[in-house]
Amino acid sequence: MTPRPTFTKALARLVPAAGRAEHARWYRPLVTGPAILVRAPAAATWTVDIACDRVLRPRTPRCAAGVDRLARLLARRGGDCRVGAAVIGPLDAPAPDAALLADGAVRLPARRLRLDIYGWALMYQPPGMRGRAVVDADDRFPDLPAVFELPLELIDRTEFMEARGFRTRPLVILTRPEDFAPGPDGRLRNRFFPEAYCRPPCGLDRLL
Repeated sequence: MTPRPTFTKALARLVPAAGRAEHARWYRPLVTGPAILVRAPAAATWTVDIACDRVLRPRTPRCAAGVDRLARLLARRGGDCRVGAAVIGPLDAPAPDAALLADGAVRLPARRLRLDIYGWALMYQPPGMRGRAVVDADDRFPDLPAVFELPLELIDRTEFMEARGFRTRPLVILTRPEDFAPGPDGRLRNRFFPEAYCRPPCGLDRLL
């Protein structure tokens, strides 16, 4: 039996649009947990290990230290590791389940995650693939997956892929501590978007 899904409310701020804090673009996705994206040296795509193919649920280490160990191992091998949050999608709402109320509403925990995100990525699984899924690479930043800044762009890509038999799940790609370094003024700057206003990244322990 597939484990009962759980969802957490998130308040996500889009970093590329946050040149000034008051101009930030905010979203409120429902996230189902973390997704660990890995990319081997010179690989054309990122991959995600999947725990359940039927609902395309990512497999993740059980603790933040496990994610850190995985990232260090990949770095030693010349690869990359990114952390995303899997977002609720159509695969999460099939048969009636104890996680759903009688009126069909999702039962949510009271806490809310606050996230800074680079955008929306699409995880997809081609027909016949099992145990893993794929995320496209970004043309601008070699160590980031491809992201959409607008949800409508993500929806268009999702419809295109699903019409061809691919399973899909949206992700949001999170900022991480290693994305920041002191700028000339001593203030921490995001290395991808140095002019953006950024908050401290969400701790992995809050996602796991």
